[in-house]
Amino acid sequence: MEERVDGWAQAAVPLDLAVRFAETDLMGVVHHSAYIVWFEAGRVAWLTAAGMPYAEIGATGHHFAVTSVHAEYRAAARFGDLIRVITRLTRLRSRHVAFAYEVRHALTDERLATGSSEHICVDLKGRMAKIPAEIVERLVAGAERLAAGSVI
Repeated sequence: MEERVDGWAQAAVPLDLAVRFAETDLMGVVHHSAYIVWFEAGRVAWLTAAGMPYAEIGATGHHFAVTSVHAEYRAAARFGDLIRVITRLTRLRSRHVAFAYEVRHALTDERLATGSSEHICVDLKGRMAKIPAEIVERLVAGAERLAAGSVI
């Protein structure tokens, strides 16, 4: 399967989240690990918006196991801030998917962090597997639909 991401840069899905106290340190600044959790929330929101909810992927006997995650921190988020996680699908191959993330302050639009994650498709025994054709088709159709109507 070829990588098909032309035009998908516009297939961005925003997710607004309020910074919870549990995500901060003693100074009220968000701990770096919270961003990785926000990336996951953004990824799940992207899949749902694309018409391929993660629960339905799991129901086929497949999962997208994380093989790498990267984050670059630019400015601090604090307890009570409203943040926006913007997620994009950046790569789709026969066994591999990748996503990019931007975390912005939802009110000021200040960029707080950027990141990416890569995933390999695995079966229920944890063995690498091809992404089922139906899932690929739904991801492609969803990305194209999101790109056509994206408001980001």
